[in-house]
Amino acid sequence: MRFIKVLLLVVVFFLCMVFFQQNTAELSQTITLKVDLLFQSWETIPLPIYFLILGAFVFGAFAVTFFFLLERVRLGSAIRKERKQLKKLEKEVTALRTNPLDEKAKLPEIEPESEGTPEKDTEA
Repeated sequence: MRFIKVLLLVVVFFLCMVFFQQNTAELSQTITLKVDLLFQSWETIPLPIYFLILGAFVFGAFAVTFFFLLERVRLGSAIRKERKQLKKLEKEVTALRTNPLDEKAKLPEIEPESEGTPEKDTEA
């Protein structure tokens, strides 16, 4: 499975390199991004398009890493909670195995059921 992942990563990297090489002129053109709000207007310096693509990729990588870390922390806390519960239940089982049953005398006696056919009432 690891071999397949590495192979797919190499193929994606190769395709990205081919894309950038074949579109060098178009990706080198500069673009200026601007935001106009009611009271304020912002404008970036002229940036090449490939820089914006690269920036979006890096931002996405950081965002995904952040969400994976959050999920890992959530799962870690869930595992700690379950381990505490497991230890508590193991202590309870150990206590039930080692302690004698003091309440045995308080339990009602259960009569065994007869196996077989019910008795027939015979009238003479």
